[in-house]
Amino acid sequence: MPILPEQLIISDFSLRLIILLVVIVIERYFSINDAYHPATLFRYIAQRLALKVNKRGATQQAISGIISGLILMSLVMGVVVVILSVAIYPWFFDALFLLVALRFSSLLTSCNKVKTSLLKQRKSLAREQLGELCIRDTATLSTMGIVKAAIESVIQRPSLSYFNIIIYYALFGIYIALTVALINALASYWNPKKQAFRHFGRLFSDLVRTINLPIQYLMAINVALLFGLRHLSLKPNGWHNPAMGALLTTTANTLKRQLGGAVIYDSVKIRRAKLGPNNLPDIEDLKHIVSILTKLQLSIATVLTFTLVTSLTLTNL
Repeated sequence: MPILPEQLIISDFSLRLIILLVVIVIERYFSINDAYHPATLFRYIAQRLALKVNKRGATQQAISGIISGLILMSLVMGVVVVILSVAIYPWFFDALFLLVALRFSSLLTSCNKVKTSLLKQRKSLAREQLGELCIRDTATLSTMGIVKAAIESVIQRPSLSYFNIIIYYALFGIYIALTVALINALASYWNPKKQAFRHFGRLFSDLVRTINLPIQYLMAINVALLFGLRHLSLKPNGWHNPAMGALLTTTANTLKRQLGGAVIYDSVKIRRAKLGPNNLPDIEDLKHIVSILTKLQLSIATVLTFTLVTSLTLTNL
């Protein structure tokens, strides 16, 4: 006997999957301008707070960072709890909060801007635009260095501000997803790779590494499934973050280009392992990395759709 639309049972899990699919489509074609994005205000407050309390010795800096982060997270989550507790349609605010938290299309846009500038031989502009993607020093980067930095940034950042939030929301709901998003945001604003936040942002950096570890391995496996299992490398040679190293190495093998190597933060050079083949990246590889990310996004949308159909079928048996 067929199930009529009014008889259809939608579980909380199925509803979350529907919300995710709608938000993924909206975010793909509509992104909030940074000038009006709530994250811009949150970043400003976080940075101003850090300027006031990030002082004294290493231990005091670490404690100040923990307390400051907890205060900021409590304020945001308090607002979220109040809104969702009184909302007539909480699913609408779930979607709205996700739309604010997810950052994907803006990464692709920034990458394409860098590519366009390099093709027009406007290297200084490309270095400036690269600052939207990473925090490393860019003033001395060659064309190859700009391309490599852009590739590394755009493949890493979706594991910190997109795929992780999607998976945690699907599994655990909006509160866990937003907590993950806030932790990642604070780790980015107070990145310990910068001298000023070496101790202040350490806790959130460590939390990010733990929270996103399974997501980065899943992304590496997904890249390999899409482009060939021979490219998969789950044990990168000497990379400081094994999960991120696995993702970078798998991507490097897929592109047949070398990633990794030395980077500069606050004028201090940090030597890192080189990943993948010996072929150096070129400008056209920026188009290829955008294609890889687009296919990753499509693959997770496909998985969510299949899971939704399965969930609805089992719920309404």
